Amino acid sequence: MQVRKAAIECLTKIIHAKFKADVAIQRAGQYFEVRERKMLHECVYGVLRHSFSLEADFSRFIKDKPDDNAYAALAVGTYQLRHMRVPTHAAVSETVSAIKQLNPKAAGFVNAVLRRVSSSQPPKKLKPNQRTELPKWMYAQWRDAFGADEVQAFCEALKQPPMLCLALFTDRDIWIEQVQALGIEAEVGELSPYAVLLPVGTDVVALPGFEAGAFTVMDQAAQAAVMALKMPRVDGLILDLCAAPGGKTALLAHRFPEARIIAVELNEKRLPRLQENLSRLSCDNVVVMQGDAMKLPFDESSADAIFLDAPCSASGILRRHPDAKLLHDLEAVEKLSLLQTAMLKESLRVLKTDGKMVYAVCSIHQQENEHVISSLGKTVISRDNRRLLPTIYHDGFFHATIEKCSFPTL
Repeated sequence: MQVRKAAIECLTKIIHAKFKADVAIQRAGQYFEVRERKMLHECVYGVLRHSFSLEADFSRFIKDKPDDNAYAALAVGTYQLRHMRVPTHAAVSETVSAIKQLNPKAAGFVNAVLRRVSSSQPPKKLKPNQRTELPKWMYAQWRDAFGADEVQAFCEALKQPPMLCLALFTDRDIWIEQVQALGIEAEVGELSPYAVLLPVGTDVVALPGFEAGAFTVMDQAAQAAVMALKMPRVDGLILDLCAAPGGKTALLAHRFPEARIIAVELNEKRLPRLQENLSRLSCDNVVVMQGDAMKLPFDESSADAIFLDAPCSASGILRRHPDAKLLHDLEAVEKLSLLQTAMLKESLRVLKTDGKMVYAVCSIHQQENEHVISSLGKTVISRDNRRLLPTIYHDGFFHATIEKCSFPTL
């Protein structure tokens, strides 16, 4: 009952107060046992991944819009009935007991609706955005950009928890053999020579080489973006902007061991973890700096290469952050695209004319992809623009290789 109560409270905060799911779960589950925390995570993230079809399911049996807690309770109860191996009587009674603590007046209503859900089949006809578990505006944008069939296909991947992906800094074949000897399935990633894929829920800390810094957790789509960066000179200066928590920085450090790398991060609270990760991963050629990517403390034309992992709507990583589709609307995406453009222009100011730069975002919205690049006009040359749509093997991602022109092209 307490886990379900916590799940209802988390979802109410996420859906209506725009809390991030990981923050809400961490606060709510800090005093739970491991098994309870796992169930809390499953309930919250499961509801977020299937939120639109769940709403279509239970809303058939209600006339008036429920209050926030009752809505979350209906979603939690319906998720258990449709997607979890929880006995029907427990899914209903425990959820009703949970809502009694939060809103006693809603208990009878929630009980009645969940009993109707439990005695019925899921609705056969769903709207396209409900089938894809997307907000209407997001589905419409992606349908127009990629086609309805493509969206339906990659949204099936977005409904599933992601596999664990590592960037491996030791011999990949030997390490995979070690892991397989422990009875853990492992396979190489196709997007990066460093990538290894492991089953969902694999304990990272228990893997061979964790303490020795043999790897870092990093999706292979993000690794592909890092692999796109080229260096004009092996001992040059690389700026890694918006660097925390440091996975991309570490991959840059291992790719370019002779380069000087400055990892720039604005959020002071994220600096200790960034430093800790880089230390564990033996990134001795990296200096960490607190700084604003909108106002970089570097001279013009001083950096040989820049990697800008810009803040974005996270629309490409809904497998691991399904709350992102509820935290950002179209207006927020437009504002983020302006921020990305400003960061990109500031980055170009400090990039040498013959320097190399990669702009990357974990979003597949065109406003945060090609539109940002095109907003720079003819002051840059953009090469190798690449958008990866989500699959079960990797996140959605966009990156572009950018060169600064000596003179604007006509």
